[in-house]
Amino acid sequence: MSIAPFPHIWSDDNMAAQNTFGLIFACTCGVILGIGLCANLLVFSLFAKYNTLRKNRLDILLLSMTLADFLTLLLIPFTLYSAVSFTWPLGDTSCKVYQFLLAFSLAASTYSLCAVSMTRAMIITNPYQPPNMDLVILMFVLVWALSFFISLPLRMFATKETLGPSLANCSFCLPTIHEHHYQVVLSQFVLYYFFPMLVIAFNYVRLALFLHKSPVMSVSSARNTRRASVMVFLAAATFSVCWLPGYVLELCVYLGLYRHGQAWEMFYFTCTVLQYLHPCINPVLYVLLSKRYRHRRAAWLFSCNRNRVQPQVISVTTDSF
Repeated sequence: MSIAPFPHIWSDDNMAAQNTFGLIFACTCGVILGIGLCANLLVFSLFAKYNTLRKNRLDILLLSMTLADFLTLLLIPFTLYSAVSFTWPLGDTSCKVYQFLLAFSLAASTYSLCAVSMTRAMIITNPYQPPNMDLVILMFVLVWALSFFISLPLRMFATKETLGPSLANCSFCLPTIHEHHYQVVLSQFVLYYFFPMLVIAFNYVRLALFLHKSPVMSVSSARNTRRASVMVFLAAATFSVCWLPGYVLELCVYLGLYRHGQAWEMFYFTCTVLQYLHPCINPVLYVLLSKRYRHRRAAWLFSCNRNRVQPQVISVTTDSF
């Protein structure tokens, strides 16, 4: 994810189109930013208000993912300014910091998603010996440490770059120098997409086999287990839909298949917007639409029910999303 992921497709001939694209992109990202901040802040408020959520194993990893998504959203205003003005407003050092934080937050969100799928699978397939709190805390620490050490080398060559002599006033903060562009893209594809998708797919298959081989369960247990399996599938589907098109576009540019035209420009716009949409989908998919948070969410939104006794959050062993 970067402000101008494909600067090599720009030219003098399409500057007018890019001006229009920049405005539309900025408006779209502005809406995404507003929705995403509200959704993630609501999640933070639920965790701050209810101590039971902070003691839940799965919820700790969901909080990790929310923190990473929130950091990504906080960086979007820099993207909006650059999209409208076609200028990176800060210096080269700030560009490196910005690109590192962007890659770091993306990695933390992605690996938190993997940890959530792993934890949910362990809880459902072995409910009598679920992962203990120490293991979950260790996973939390490993997610952020791994994200840091993976993102740092990928953004070492981030730079502020002017597009060309005829576009001297147009500068962008790029994730790497042009010579290393596709090495970085390939590394990100493997580390940020291919490997996480394998982890999520493995856990989905694991749950599917468990449901197929498990003995007859009660109606309630079967319903809750199926719901959890659907959530793992949705996690893989939304992650793939948001990130795979961007890598496909990168491949098309690398192979020389990209051509300036309305269809390609629309594909480019869609890929870019989908990448920024993912931090908004996560809190909605995992928390705000979850049955486990329904009563907590209602109590937060409707303060008139403050004195009403609210039911406790159901354990993940009996109702895993």
